[in-house]
Amino acid sequence: MRGESVAGRRRDRGANTLELALLTPILLLVILFVIQFALVFHARHVALAAAQAAARVAREQRTGDWRSAAQSEGVQYVNKIGPQLLTKVEAVPEEDVNRRERGVTVGGYAVPVVPFFTFHVSEHSSGPIECYRPDIQGDHTCE
Repeated sequence: MRGESVAGRRRDRGANTLELALLTPILLLVILFVIQFALVFHARHVALAAAQAAARVAREQRTGDWRSAAQSEGVQYVNKIGPQLLTKVEAVPEEDVNRRERGVTVGGYAVPVVPFFTFHVSEHSSGPIECYRPDIQGDHTCE
């Protein structure tokens, strides 16, 4: 009986090392994917905040070149709060004349942690064009 248990232990010798060697790369890959998910999630929040700031500029500006003002605000906002988080940032202003709305879509690529994967992040924000009416009586309508 003792001879069988000693022989069994000899056959299992090094099994733990082999299991560790096989499971370590899988564990590291899972950790990298968790970190990548967190970075993409954070990049989406940064893109949404930039889109909201740019849409605010687009909605408030009644005259002038609101498109370039909104576009520069979106890109500058990303560069201010997360310059290394999003790369190749683009801000695309849009206008719906029928609904009297303006909006901006901010997009870019999240920082890659997992090799051979790229994650594109895009967020949109829009709202009605602001119309400021003075406190005097009269017929003042927004155009």
